[in-house]
Amino acid sequence: MSKISPENIKIGQISDLHIGNDNELVQGIDVRSNFKIALKAMEKEELDLLVLSGDLSDNGEIEAYQFVADQMNTYKKPWCFISGNHDNINKMNQIFNIEPDLKNGEYYYKKEILNHTIFFLDSSTNYISPEQLEWFKTEAKKEKKEFLLFIHHPPCIAGHRFMDAKYALQNIDEVQQLLNQFDKLQYIFSGHYHSTLMAEFGNKKVFVCPSTQMIIDEFTPYFCLNSTRPSWRIIEWGDNFFETKVFLY
Repeated sequence: MSKISPENIKIGQISDLHIGNDNELVQGIDVRSNFKIALKAMEKEELDLLVLSGDLSDNGEIEAYQFVADQMNTYKKPWCFISGNHDNINKMNQIFNIEPDLKNGEYYYKKEILNHTIFFLDSSTNYISPEQLEWFKTEAKKEKKEFLLFIHHPPCIAGHRFMDAKYALQNIDEVQQLLNQFDKLQYIFSGHYHSTLMAEFGNKKVFVCPSTQMIIDEFTPYFCLNSTRPSWRIIEWGDNFFETKVFLY
């Protein structure tokens, strides 16, 4: 994917690593190897930002976060992360020192990348708190240009029969009502569903990033493993330009 304009920014997204303790397999999958494969692929891209979009660990283990930190120490470009429902914020803070962006135990913030704004929300409790929503409302009102949003849970029903029924964001209606107030937000990126999906509400498009751990079949109402091949997403975005593509190893 080549840049159309120097004003565009290129973002990589890796989601749902589900790293366990030591070198143990997680659900029979070598999740550490899968993450390394995805990260190596990202290193070959000319990224302005790499986002790890939640569930870095499988059960909030500090050893998992140390492994991720060790891998990211070799990554030379800007990167950041959000938390997912399998993560432990306190243990993340011990390894990544995110204290400056913690608010009442929640990790949400915004970044400026080459004059473009990106918001990051915390849905690790399967819910977006009133405090977060109020913060987002205040900060989003300041934006004069289009901005992006990353959140672990899709803020809509995304068309995944199993995940929508069992593990959807708990206050979707409230979150959508707020997000719909901002026309400058058109593209939202999530993970959590372990599938490649695109859904819409209002004028928003929600792109669900598949997992480096495994792909869950979206067409069955029960858990059905589709693949254990790692996947990731590349996004190119700028004024009047947007393009995204998913890669499967």
